[in-house]
Amino acid sequence: SSVINVTVLNDSTAPTVSISAPANNATISGSTVALSANASDNIGVVGVQFKLDGNNLGSEDTSSPYGMTLDSKTITNGAHTLTATARDAAGNSTTSSVINLTIFNDSIAPTVAISAPANNATISGSTVAVSANASDNVGVIGVQFKLDGNNLGSEDATSPYGMTLDSKTIANGAHTLTATARDAAGNSTTSSVINVTVSNDSTAPTVSISA
Repeated sequence: SSVINVTVLNDSTAPTVSISAPANNATISGSTVALSANASDNIGVVGVQFKLDGNNLGSEDTSSPYGMTLDSKTITNGAHTLTATARDAAGNSTTSSVINLTIFNDSIAPTVAISAPANNATISGSTVAVSANASDNVGVIGVQFKLDGNNLGSEDATSPYGMTLDSKTIANGAHTLTATARDAAGNSTTSSVINVTVSNDSTAPTVSISA
């Protein structure tokens, strides 16, 4: 009979794997955090499974480059661990070193209040001071003043927050002032309404020579 030559290959070599992003001890936020890992094997990597706190994140990635997008807004703020497990066709697997992460998603909106003019004030002239106090747990990005719901100039990006209003460009009568503060996470708050009355005298005197 003919001789059949066969080669028996028992793969006992496990893959190597390491997380390339994010970096160890990184603080992450947002809904599009990129996770990636480098994995290799003497024959071939079948897939890489990312895990957060030991629990699978989605399904195994079966093609290189190995990665996924994490929505960190679905995870509680605080400390977490990230690992990646690579496996080959023979069933050998390796889990990467632990990556320590801090998740911080800012869900707290700023506070804001108009400090001038006072509620129910009567204003006039071309240099009416409008100001607001605003604060945030992380930081205020800007404050937008509004008259009757319409923007007054551009957003003020630096504290103290204020502007000068030319009330002569506004019709006499009742109006409303508000200020909207926002933070870097997109949270915003609009102040309580300040009611003002614009009163600019545009009627000239009458005069005549009597003698």
